[in-house]
Amino acid sequence: MGQEEGILSGIRVVEMGQYLAAPSAAKMMAGLGADVIKLEMAPRGDLSRHYTLIKGQSVAHMVQNHGKRSVCIDVKRPQGAALAAELISRCDVFVENFSPGVLAKYGLDWNSLSARNPRLIMCSISGFGQDGANAQKPANDIIALAMAGTLHLIGFPDRPPVIPGVNVADMSSGAHALAAVCGALFRRERTGAGQYIDVSMVECMASWNDGGYLFYQVSEGKIVPARMGSDFPSVSPMGIFRARDGYVAITVLIDQWELFTKLIGRPELARDPRFDTLPNRLANRPEVNRIVEQWLQSFASRDQPLAILEANHILSAPVYDVPQAMTSAAVKGRGALQQFSYSGVGTIEVPRAPLRFSGARTEIPRPAPRLGEHNAEVLRELLQYPEERIAALIGDGLLAQDKAE
Repeated sequence: MGQEEGILSGIRVVEMGQYLAAPSAAKMMAGLGADVIKLEMAPRGDLSRHYTLIKGQSVAHMVQNHGKRSVCIDVKRPQGAALAAELISRCDVFVENFSPGVLAKYGLDWNSLSARNPRLIMCSISGFGQDGANAQKPANDIIALAMAGTLHLIGFPDRPPVIPGVNVADMSSGAHALAAVCGALFRRERTGAGQYIDVSMVECMASWNDGGYLFYQVSEGKIVPARMGSDFPSVSPMGIFRARDGYVAITVLIDQWELFTKLIGRPELARDPRFDTLPNRLANRPEVNRIVEQWLQSFASRDQPLAILEANHILSAPVYDVPQAMTSAAVKGRGALQQFSYSGVGTIEVPRAPLRFSGARTEIPRPAPRLGEHNAEVLRELLQYPEERIAALIGDGLLAQDKAE
């Protein structure tokens, strides 16, 4: 394999996804070289197409679906369900995030599909998993965060929990699904057998909250993790601090406290009994934070204290907004964004899959597709359907497609 190919080149994926979880997993697979076919249900397709419209484009759909080809089939009709099953059976991976049991109504469940293709790998992402007491409950990002105990930790102690500004549970479950699919592909190379993968968004968030679960158990219930605002529970100083012209993130590791006191011109604090040990600093965290912010605000700009900290290997960074992050050396300077043109919008930059390989490239093959844009192309390529048969399916309403802009 040459650098011009992706790590998943030669792998064909069908995604039946709504909104974020399954689409995000398939988006990363496309960025790693897989041929991803987004199988959408007629007539409306992925419901994310109808949210956050700007200049006639759904940003919600664009962000999770670049790199894919779209086929839109009326799977609620027996002929459409049979066509979808035939299409999936010709592929390596099937990813979906419908509620448990929904796709079984159309014969698109694991037992039916694996009987047609024993090498198929199917990954289902749902809020609570495919079985258990909560399996039939609907869920989204915020529900998964809430039920895993993670949302309880976000925000300030005297205020309600805060919803993160990004879709943490959806994107986490998508990343977990990608890892699971890659593992199943590896196992298939050794055994020849496919695999069914059950990803629960709540379990993904529980795995990210493992520290909280362990603190509670090991302390025999004495430590119940709670919201701490801009602080971190087990290190001080660590958190978000205000400078004159913005915010900065700082972490002073346990063996750096004495160095830090010298850098801020307060070496006596290293021996102050309020701060000389980590437990003492945690007990006096408000005063530690006040000292840090007092030092930061003694400069006209946050750039000056950050330069001092960086030169001495103290973990620190400015808190960027979106425009600052997009143009930063950490993002744009690494080539993490790829340009595309969209009708009515113009040229935009979207993040590539955040994975780098020494012998394979990471590249988004195409912009997000129009609904059913690749109907004819995919049916010709995978199923060898002649033009007249495709035309008949379109005429019968079994295939749906938005008109070209």
